[in-house]
Amino acid sequence: MSLRRVVFLLFITAFAYGSLAHATKQHKSYDLMLAAAQKMQRAEREIYLAKVRLGLVNVDDDINRTGFIGEEYTPLTTTTGYVTAKRTATNPDFAAYLVRLLTEQNLNKDDSILVTMTGSFPGLNLALICALEQLEIPCFRVASLGASSYGANQLELTWIDIEDILVREEILASRSDLVTLGGTGDIGGGLAPETIEALRRKCARLDYPLLESGNKRAQYEERSELFGEPKSYSLLINVGGNHLMLGTGPEGRELPGGFIRPESVEWERNVSTTSGGMVFDFLHSGVPVLNLLHVEELATQAGIPIDPTPLPRLGTSPVYFVETP
Repeated sequence: MSLRRVVFLLFITAFAYGSLAHATKQHKSYDLMLAAAQKMQRAEREIYLAKVRLGLVNVDDDINRTGFIGEEYTPLTTTTGYVTAKRTATNPDFAAYLVRLLTEQNLNKDDSILVTMTGSFPGLNLALICALEQLEIPCFRVASLGASSYGANQLELTWIDIEDILVREEILASRSDLVTLGGTGDIGGGLAPETIEALRRKCARLDYPLLESGNKRAQYEERSELFGEPKSYSLLINVGGNHLMLGTGPEGRELPGGFIRPESVEWERNVSTTSGGMVFDFLHSGVPVLNLLHVEELATQAGIPIDPTPLPRLGTSPVYFVETP
């Protein structure tokens, strides 16, 4: 190959890289996104230290030392989960991603949002709270205590313990408004009686109101009464796979991750008006849903790496940037 040809190719390569480097710019909400991610990073550091003190660190699986990876199986474990998904959800860039999503939907402090979460994805729970607090968007928040593998499934440090620590350390501003047991029927199905009793005592000690009805139907009705009319909310945000929220059939589990529009034909295709999950009550009422499940799918949409080690430096992932014309 001639020297002239080599120089030409080097020039073209340098031009291409230069073009790519200038093909993006910071998102308009970059500063808010970064602040939410920094808050999440501080929270993870605090919980990791708490787990160190309690001897609860999962050394083998919490390879980024976030404090937000539980054990594969404990008495609080309700279903099987996958550690790669749980580790991916601990990335503080998810807080940035949620700030981006919410601002792009023009949501603000005048909106009313209902948040339902479980112990299965504590990383996503934290990311969402950091995003909402950074944007000063009010919400009514319900947390169920059951957790899948590698979630907040350690009885000594459940999701409400994590919340309580972070509020006391003034990293988070608020705790969940209501707690349920989770598990089958959202009434502790699948959990041993002694585990349920331990959760009741914990709620009392930490001063969390516990909604516990006699059966699944009663629990559903009480939840509905407490939530009120779906149309009174601007948005429902669901984190994890609570039985009453998604139902026990395949329809709820097959809902895509991310924003679901009521007018979209995708969710309606195989769903009837009698589908059992409360998510469908909201969609049928014309209320959009932000479904934070299927973590790898969400990460791919956002430009967040899947299961990275180490976690990327804040403010550098594609989620913080937009393409320029």
